[in-house]
Amino acid sequence: MFCDLYNSNESSKYYLKIFAGKECSKYPVIQHYINGKLNSDNYYDGSKVLFTSNVVKFDPVPSKPKNTSNKKTQLVMPCPQDCPIVDCNWRCLNCEQNIEYGYNKHLYCDCGESDIAHCKFRCNSSHHIRGYVPFESDTLIKMLPSAPPEEINILLLGETGVGKFTFINAFVNYLKFDSLIDAKSRNMGVFIPSKFTVTDENCEMKTIKLGDDDSNERLGSVDASSTIGCKSYVFHAPGNKHIRLIDTPGIGDTRGLDQDKKNFEKIMISIIFRFCVQELLSHLHKNAKDNIVFCFTNARGTFYRPGDTLPALKKQIDEFKERSNVEIKINKDTTFCFDNESFRFLAALKEGITFTDTDELCFAESWKKSVNESRRLIEHFVGCKPHQVEDTISLDNARSIVMLLSKPLAEVGQLIQTNIKLIKEKQSEIENSDKTIEDLKDQLYIPQIDLEPIQLGYPRTVCTNGSCVRTLKINEIIIKIDYIQHCCKRCYVPFNNYLKLCWAMKFINGTCKECGCERNKHMHISYENKQITNKIINENVKSEILKNKSDQEAKKAMIKECEERQTQLKGEQNIINEISIKFAQFLRQNAIASFNDAYAEYLDLFVNEEKIKKSADPRNYDDEILKGLEDTKKSYLDQIDLINQAISNDDTCPISPKDISDLEQRLYALPINGQTLKKINDEVKRSRINDFKESHYIPLENSMGKNGNSLYKLLGKFSKKYFY
Repeated sequence: MFCDLYNSNESSKYYLKIFAGKECSKYPVIQHYINGKLNSDNYYDGSKVLFTSNVVKFDPVPSKPKNTSNKKTQLVMPCPQDCPIVDCNWRCLNCEQNIEYGYNKHLYCDCGESDIAHCKFRCNSSHHIRGYVPFESDTLIKMLPSAPPEEINILLLGETGVGKFTFINAFVNYLKFDSLIDAKSRNMGVFIPSKFTVTDENCEMKTIKLGDDDSNERLGSVDASSTIGCKSYVFHAPGNKHIRLIDTPGIGDTRGLDQDKKNFEKIMISIIFRFCVQELLSHLHKNAKDNIVFCFTNARGTFYRPGDTLPALKKQIDEFKERSNVEIKINKDTTFCFDNESFRFLAALKEGITFTDTDELCFAESWKKSVNESRRLIEHFVGCKPHQVEDTISLDNARSIVMLLSKPLAEVGQLIQTNIKLIKEKQSEIENSDKTIEDLKDQLYIPQIDLEPIQLGYPRTVCTNGSCVRTLKINEIIIKIDYIQHCCKRCYVPFNNYLKLCWAMKFINGTCKECGCERNKHMHISYENKQITNKIINENVKSEILKNKSDQEAKKAMIKECEERQTQLKGEQNIINEISIKFAQFLRQNAIASFNDAYAEYLDLFVNEEKIKKSADPRNYDDEILKGLEDTKKSYLDQIDLINQAISNDDTCPISPKDISDLEQRLYALPINGQTLKKINDEVKRSRINDFKESHYIPLENSMGKNGNSLYKLLGKFSKKYFY
């Protein structure tokens, strides 16, 4: 309406008058004022989401949920004013987020929870002229779904650049259109914002952009990794059925590769491929092996067959079978070949790029083959026995506990060796002293260093090599390593053994682009430990010592306490090693593919730290700490070898996810180091922020007419037993 008024002349009944004295924009804008003060310079652009959406207004506003429903679905229903749009996807007026229904007569959004009786609706149809309109109570209840949808969930895993989000965008269009001709004549579906470049008929490069950027996708360089966090995309099919595709961040991020090393291209591809397959499968429980399929997304150049990738993939899978006795099937039933280029061709056509008739025929055939493969893929999955997701979730939760604790456990191991050294020095001081107990009464304590974690502004990757650090002598007792070489000042890799994904690391030879040191000399940190010296006084022992005892007896009592404290510390180190071994055993028993032992890697880093301290002050350095750490690592690795042998012979007792949680609590209950360990681990958890988002693609039949698409109709035939 505003634009119509802008284009009308002064002879019209209503028109807009532009004042010459007022500086105006070159295009019409709506400025929003509140109480005479400018609130928005461009009200339409700032509120575009609401202007173009179907909106729900809550009165009263939603409150904090009391009993959040475990099952929710996107609110999809017609407008109460009988507007032409059959099914609308609704947003909240306040938070602008999609609204979900919890099958409990309550609606949910980012604002909270609201009773269905407290909402009014306004769709974005031009026929809607009555503002916000409520449903009659009985009518609304009848329109809301009575049961949760039947679901099939497909997790997409793959290395960066393989085309996962292009596949998702293509898939929704294969659901909508049987042929490229149909797709050309209708609006294409875009689930994930993306862009790519093509060469037009004049050999000029043109960027094709699909959709609007969102917070979970980067529309950066064309070859860069786009997905930041996990996000799911839900297809609503006939008969209250949902297909959910879950997109994940890519492995082998292209932004971390050294593109100048062209001579190593084949080596690089091999290394990345091997790492990606290994890393992806390490997250899955062994029970998922029968639900794994392999999709090849650029198969037109290999005659819609797997091509050269298949031998390398089979070799990797055979290695997994040898190591873990897990067989993943790779055959015609589990391989699917698509061509993402046909979707890109459609996108280019929509942007006005012209092609020859021959080109169009070629991509029309490609589209047809991809539709057929989509049908075969869906048929395969609905015929599979569903994987019990709890198994993989339990594995991943336990894996997170193990990975999060790896560095704190190694730090506490280093701390234990330091405190043992201090106690030995205290014991020696008492043994060799000729002072009376009266003179020593102020020395009746055991020295102990504790760690206080300090959060950093951003997680970072630092170099721990001797040439990239400096030693600081805090006092006579404490020598601190200062990491002055920050190779990646804002590094968001999840754990230390993901450092090969850090942009500062060269993927091929594993050296750092910033300092030139090896990758294994680097450490990912999100906090620093402040060392605090405490005096542990056993009041009972002190009282006994000062109570009518000879100097010799008093010294013996103090020496005995020192010896008992050392025994306690060594006992806690043994418990830490024992539990770390069980962590490693659990992961080797349950994951399809095992992965690097982070605890051993951190022990290596702290052994290296002690060597640096020794080289900085060899005369005063005590080898006890270094020797203790090296002995700890050797004992741990020896036990791991025994565990691996036992797993190979299938004669180990299984460890459950609950066991892992119990072992974690046992660590926190350690009398001396338990609370220090918990403080450090809590700080690690605070520094990690996980994000998950879900988008819905709602009923497709609106854009397909009565007959619809053959693949889409196929989804409606699947009975309930096939959807999970």
